[in-house]
Amino acid sequence: MKLKLLRMLALAGLLAGCSTVRDARRAQGERGADLPAGERTVTAEALGLGPGATLPLAAALDIALAWHPSIAIATQGVVAAEIGISRAGAGLRPSLSASGGYSESHNANSRNDWKVTSSDSFNASLSLSWVLYDFGRTRAARKEAVAGLIAAHASLQDTLIQRTYQVRAAYFDVAQAQAQCAVAEENLRQYDELLRRAEARLRIGAGIPYNVTKARVDRSNALLSLVVASNAIDTACATLNSQMGLAEAARYELDASITLPEVEGGFEELRAVAWTNHPTLKVLHAKADAASFAVDRAIAELYPQIAANASTSFTEATPQTWAFSWGASLLQDLFKGWQKRDNIRASVTALRQARAAVAMQEQQTALALASALIALNTARESKAVAEQMEAQAKENLDLVKRLFEVGDISILELTDAQVLHASARNASVTAQYALEKSKAMLYSIMGTQ
Repeated sequence: MKLKLLRMLALAGLLAGCSTVRDARRAQGERGADLPAGERTVTAEALGLGPGATLPLAAALDIALAWHPSIAIATQGVVAAEIGISRAGAGLRPSLSASGGYSESHNANSRNDWKVTSSDSFNASLSLSWVLYDFGRTRAARKEAVAGLIAAHASLQDTLIQRTYQVRAAYFDVAQAQAQCAVAEENLRQYDELLRRAEARLRIGAGIPYNVTKARVDRSNALLSLVVASNAIDTACATLNSQMGLAEAARYELDASITLPEVEGGFEELRAVAWTNHPTLKVLHAKADAASFAVDRAIAELYPQIAANASTSFTEATPQTWAFSWGASLLQDLFKGWQKRDNIRASVTALRQARAAVAMQEQQTALALASALIALNTARESKAVAEQMEAQAKENLDLVKRLFEVGDISILELTDAQVLHASARNASVTAQYALEKSKAMLYSIMGTQ
């Protein structure tokens, strides 16, 4: 009977946290493919990104927001903040505890001819304590924890926005590298054709050895440029893979025609949007609120706590005893070496620092927004100029080719025209994706995806 009661007390303690323990053990036991997204590195093959696959920008964003570890970390930050709210409210929740014990003793003495006598006893107790009123301590702690939850949600949103920007920027870098590699391939084909014609003209006696030598040198330079451009694709793909949460050197085709929507509005209008939506500002505002509630909590520490308690106990001995008691208490720290005063002063200092951090972030956001708008306008103008220069370079190359065919100009002038055209095409590609990356940056500063 006694052992049965002890087992019942132990079982009651286990049942109180049964489901939580089960979830904890399940989390500990997860391995390999059982791990949720973000807690393991996914493979490109598992995502259908094999050789020759096409990866749209929307799909790249979906992969990153599902599989990048930063999203899992920020999500668990929200869970931790929710737990913090529960912990903060523990001060006004009742506390129930139970205990049980069993003891057995044996003794002998010479008066009884060393005859061994035995005795045992069993005891059990149950106690309840409950803080009825703490003059706002717990309420302030809960408000502080709620502000922390708001900050955690804003931090998650900031992680999503930053991940979106990083993936977009990396995606456009890959698209730019692929487009410039295509320019290098076309440039190499032109030099192959030029070398073929120079060698043919030399064979029939209509050319000179210098033209062949010059064409071979130019072709070698074009081949080297192609190697560099191809390697640039590998580097850009590796960055994009990392931003999506992959850990391999997968290559794939992109939707090079993708463009982001235009950003409308002037500085004042966009600044208002940024100050309202930017997650970093939301985090700092929430931290300022939490610091204000921390002041309330520090002040509440000056006041006492009113608590009620009750307990019952049973002892199986000779004689058997059962007892019950209850009461109320007023708890107050009279003096703790000015610790309470210093806590209030420290919380006020933290509040002022939190407010200053909000003001600083507002200024930094305004500066970043102004810089992003300038970069966006510059990118728009550069794109228009680069497209015009590419058209002019193409027109010039076509004219020089015709003149070279009839022998009116030298091979030097032809190669100069080809170099100019290739450079103009590369500049046009760079300007095109610089504009898209400028849009992506502006969206991230405004706090939108």
